[in-house]
Amino acid sequence: MNRLPRYLVGLMILAAACTDDTEGPAEPSLALLQAGAARVTTNADAGPGSFRAAIQAANDDPSIGTIRFAAGLEAIRLSEPVTYSGAQALVIQGTGVRLNGDALPDGASALVADGGGNLALRGLTVVGAPGNGITVKVPGGANGTFAVRLQQVTIRGNGLHGILINDQAGYFDDPLSTSEEGSPASLLVEVIDSRFERNGFTLIDSDGLRINEGGEGKLEAVVRGTRFLGNGADGLELDERGAGDATFSLRDTELAGNGSFTEEDLDDGIDVDEAGDGNLIGRFNNVVVNRNFEQGVDLNENGVGDLRVTMADVKAAENGEEGIEFEEDDDVAGGGDIEADLVRITTRANGGGDAGLKLREKGDGNLTARIAQVLSVDNRGAPDADPVSGVLVREDEGGDLTADLVEVIARRNGGDGIQFDENEDGNLSGRVRRSEATRNDGAGAALEQELPGTGSVTFSDFEATGNGAGPVVSEEVDVSGAP
Repeated sequence: MNRLPRYLVGLMILAAACTDDTEGPAEPSLALLQAGAARVTTNADAGPGSFRAAIQAANDDPSIGTIRFAAGLEAIRLSEPVTYSGAQALVIQGTGVRLNGDALPDGASALVADGGGNLALRGLTVVGAPGNGITVKVPGGANGTFAVRLQQVTIRGNGLHGILINDQAGYFDDPLSTSEEGSPASLLVEVIDSRFERNGFTLIDSDGLRINEGGEGKLEAVVRGTRFLGNGADGLELDERGAGDATFSLRDTELAGNGSFTEEDLDDGIDVDEAGDGNLIGRFNNVVVNRNFEQGVDLNENGVGDLRVTMADVKAAENGEEGIEFEEDDDVAGGGDIEADLVRITTRANGGGDAGLKLREKGDGNLTARIAQVLSVDNRGAPDADPVSGVLVREDEGGDLTADLVEVIARRNGGDGIQFDENEDGNLSGRVRRSEATRNDGAGAALEQELPGTGSVTFSDFEATGNGAGPVVSEEVDVSGAP
């Protein structure tokens, strides 16, 4: 990414963009500099005063760092994509204007940014593009931190991704490519008070917001006050490959009804994939993930990195499979750990998969979880499907499982209320306190330890009545305090 001219330094200030905090991502803020500006005064597609002309002026003149729309403009109907190719940071202040892409050529985006300058969009609506609503391409030679800020944007009814921010070299030629190649730059994306609705019904795997990071950099995303509703694939997908971490936070955000485009590949509310040497580090606070067609929350860390997540006040109901699923070493073994701290979680009436709330470490790492004040009820699969448990914590291969459950309620689930599985050579150490597992089709608590490892679980103030397989079922686990 090109260095900004001195007179534009400050256009986008990356506050707290880097952090050593392993509990979750920093929450950056991109501030605006009142610098050289171009104005949009007409809703014409081209000509003086048009949005297209203002973007062209910014392409030609690096002193232009802001484009402002006059208030009250009618929708702008685009006949060709508008492309920003400037190297300077650019702020587009939309004042509520709508870009209508229904007259664009097949597969075209309404707005494309490919010059390598940081981009901030505010008060802009993009609808009806046959391709992506907005495409942001990170140049292969970019370095440092490439930043995108979206505030009060509405992205609705676009054929492919609502917004695609891409730093994976092979993605445009082959969306199924697994190459880790990309620029040396890191990606920083901030999404505030925005909406992504009904995008992605032209081609499989087209999301509301898709962020791809490849190469040596890291991916950092901050999402606040935003809704992802009824998109064809994932509401929000983050895909990080290579050496960097995938670090994100969601707060005051809803992801609902996403993933219905095709039964060949139903999708999730939020899907985060981290591959390579980096970690996946996430934070959720006051998040709703309901009625998505596969998982509500789907987090996958592949390779040597860890998966570290904190959650507070999260509700996941009526999703097609698990309400919340964490998997480490899902596709590529590397030996990382899972560390989870979850409080005030509800998983209700999720319809398939293994559990309403599922944590699984599949490689040689450890799984450590604190799970408190959780309600997991009525999670049941189809009549001929595998039973669905309330809470499942499972560690495979080498590594230990350590879990502390406090004030957990698991009722009327199709499988076990609470399930601890330690497989291979690791050891199981668990505590279940002030909890209830009642009226589940399986056991209240099902505990399994594979030899030669050792397992022990202590219960304290645990109610487990009315379960189909009894209060507690144990295999090679020392149990104390069970009812």
